[in-house]
Amino acid sequence: MAAKLQLLSVVTAVGVLVAGLAIKFLVTLYFYRQRMSKLVPFVPSSIHKETDVFQPKPPWHPIFGNLITMGKAAAAYPPNAHPHAFPHWLRQHFPELGPLFYIDVWPVNAPILVILDPTAAAQVMIHHSLPKHPSVRDYVYPLIGTKNLVTLEGKEWKMWRGIFNPGFALAHLMSLVGGMVDDTVQFTQILSEYVAQGKVFQLEDAATRLTVDIIAKVALDVPLRSQTTENELLNAFRNQLQWMPIANDLNLFRKYNPWKFVQHRINSRIMTNYLDNLLEKRFAARRQEEKAKTSKRSKPIIDLALDAYLDETSQSEVSGLPVPFKKSAIDQFKTFLFAGHDTTSSTACYIVHLLAKHPEALKTLFREHDEVYGTDTSKTAQAIKDDPHSLNRLPYTMAVIREVLRLRPPVSSVRVGEPGIFVEFDGQRYATEDMMVWPVAYAMHRSPDLWVKPDEFIPERFLAKEGDPLFPVKGAWRPFEFGPRNCIGQELAYIELKIFMILTLRDFDIRAAYEEQDKFDGQDRSAQALEGDRAYQILVATAKPALGYPAKVYMRNR
Repeated sequence: MAAKLQLLSVVTAVGVLVAGLAIKFLVTLYFYRQRMSKLVPFVPSSIHKETDVFQPKPPWHPIFGNLITMGKAAAAYPPNAHPHAFPHWLRQHFPELGPLFYIDVWPVNAPILVILDPTAAAQVMIHHSLPKHPSVRDYVYPLIGTKNLVTLEGKEWKMWRGIFNPGFALAHLMSLVGGMVDDTVQFTQILSEYVAQGKVFQLEDAATRLTVDIIAKVALDVPLRSQTTENELLNAFRNQLQWMPIANDLNLFRKYNPWKFVQHRINSRIMTNYLDNLLEKRFAARRQEEKAKTSKRSKPIIDLALDAYLDETSQSEVSGLPVPFKKSAIDQFKTFLFAGHDTTSSTACYIVHLLAKHPEALKTLFREHDEVYGTDTSKTAQAIKDDPHSLNRLPYTMAVIREVLRLRPPVSSVRVGEPGIFVEFDGQRYATEDMMVWPVAYAMHRSPDLWVKPDEFIPERFLAKEGDPLFPVKGAWRPFEFGPRNCIGQELAYIELKIFMILTLRDFDIRAAYEEQDKFDGQDRSAQALEGDRAYQILVATAKPALGYPAKVYMRNR
């Protein structure tokens, strides 16, 4: 009898808990749907009057919100396609949507205010810079912790941004070009090995190892040699990426796999210990330099952090680095490794991919490189070292980089709305409170409102003069965002990509090999394409090419 009463008590408790959760869910659902219903429903232009005032959103259901519509958008793309393609799909299929519209997808996510106009985006990115959305912090936490430039706000963000700005200044980076060239030459030697082997390889992985070696020297002044050897820092970092959430993943076991959280802790501990030891060694070296009154003329970024700490501390009292400072500094270095390698490696893949599809643009690029460095490519590396500023005399090369970043932007900034903050556009006021505010670079870069022939690869648009139809609309190109929180490492990315292009493209013909990868894996993925392109972007921390861009490389005959 007692056992039955005990079981009844447990069942009753579970029932009350389930009922409570159900009530909470229904109340929250009602709150969001009721709020979104007050935004006048989307009305096709064929039937609405010009005098109507409405806040746009796609077809909306009082119970399901926009979940049905977004399900159709997801079904139109490969299951792992990057979500930043969805707003573009919505505007294509619902042309009456304006450049600003709401998406109601609770409980999958908070309601979203999509912004596809640069002047409207400036209101939340520059004039009143909204905070980063909490989901960004939660997403990047396993990779870069909490004390990072991506998610910090207020005075703490300003302090660290001010400390590191000199390390990413163009003049400083130019003094480091020689090392970047050496690492890229190593990359070309690896490509030569792939030519001899004739096998498929993942270009994104090879490019990542190159860019990690470069950012490690720039930020930490250490040679990781990840292109030729294994390194515990890179291995832990790459393993952490493999456990990051996959876009549009409905596999609950994979999402909540307990082993994932164990791996996160293990990898995070490895990265933290590695950087902690490095920081302590560098601190000891800096103290010796201070005593000997000697210092390096060109300081790596790690020294900028240590100098800032020493400047604010009585040096006679300093015996070691305090834990709070080390925690913040280590998270910043993780951020530089993450952001510094990720954008550049993916963009390098898409430079190869899009130029292979546009041979005339590739020929124009070759002519520019031949004019600046001569036709003997064996002398190019030394020529760059001898004159690093020659990288600034490559307008078409820069135009290609910008056009690739327009068509394949790596990230977008996601902000959280605030009470009383509205976005004003075309006579309308758009509330941001309780909203995820999303200026979507991918969709903005492909908007016919902003670009001539937006889906075409036309590097010349970035060489056009004002008044030319191709001349970009101010603020419409935003792969590194605008305002005070723009990407601190964009100048480094430009330099890396220029060197990559100069030293590889004239000698090597790199081609996508998706079909061969499918055969090797024994899978038919031919239907997995976005607008006919197998190299579509997926979300793994940032936008990356699907399958890591399987490729084969050949020696180029010109």
